[in-house]
Amino acid sequence: MVNAYGTVHGAVIYALADFAFSVACNAYGKTSLAVNTTIQFMESAKPGDKLLAHATEVKRNYRTGFYRIEVYHEENLIATMEAMSYRKDHYFIELAEIN
Repeated sequence: MVNAYGTVHGAVIYALADFAFSVACNAYGKTSLAVNTTIQFMESAKPGDKLLAHATEVKRNYRTGFYRIEVYHEENLIATMEAMSYRKDHYFIELAEIN
């Protein structure tokens, strides 16, 4: 999906970053929801480029989590996202009981 300039549409890059954020903030098995995201586009991507998103948990407490997501094409940083999640009490996976 390209924009009028023939480069990868920003919505595609955002969707990739958002997916990496979702995986990271839900990795503990508790349902987490996005509260806020901010993305900065630093370089364009071209059709056929292989993009990789990397999410890093910056800080997490009982209810909120803060994440930095970087999107790369090879060594080139394409975009960076800062995101905050809200953690609910609900676990979406079964946890083994520990006695």
